[in-house]
Amino acid sequence: MARNRAPETSVAPGAPVDWDRAAAGFDEAGVDLSPAMVALARAKSAAHDAVFLVGDAAAPPVRERLFDAVLVRHVLWTLPDPGRALRRWRALLRPGGRLVLVEGVWGTTSPVGIPAERLTALLAPLARDVRVERLTDDARLWGKEVDDERYAVVAVP
Repeated sequence: MARNRAPETSVAPGAPVDWDRAAAGFDEAGVDLSPAMVALARAKSAAHDAVFLVGDAAAPPVRERLFDAVLVRHVLWTLPDPGRALRRWRALLRPGGRLVLVEGVWGTTSPVGIPAERLTALLAPLARDVRVERLTDDARLWGKEVDDERYAVVAVP
């Protein structure tokens, strides 16, 4: 049986590849601009069949229509052209694939991030189904109570 394929952008040590997804039948791939982060991810995943590439998260160095899901955590808000990145990530999906984006707006004095309303507007021309799941209210996810905007979006082109 063919395995599902799912890349993850930015493989920083704080956001390791999810081995539960690997156990569930996903071949893992990761992309990070930093060779040091890619080397660390490779070392941490030596026992797993994961592939890590040095490259731009906004334009991963892989061919189109390769993945069943593209997972992006806390990256989109840092990019100069989020719409361009979303179009590229959509192009990486096989038919029936999903974009899974975990984002938010953090901080109170000088907030940073991308509001869910803006992200869903960027996804509107790219996806026929966009679902937003609010994550702020579940303190177990963050280890404490939070009052900023945190959410996940699942988009189906």
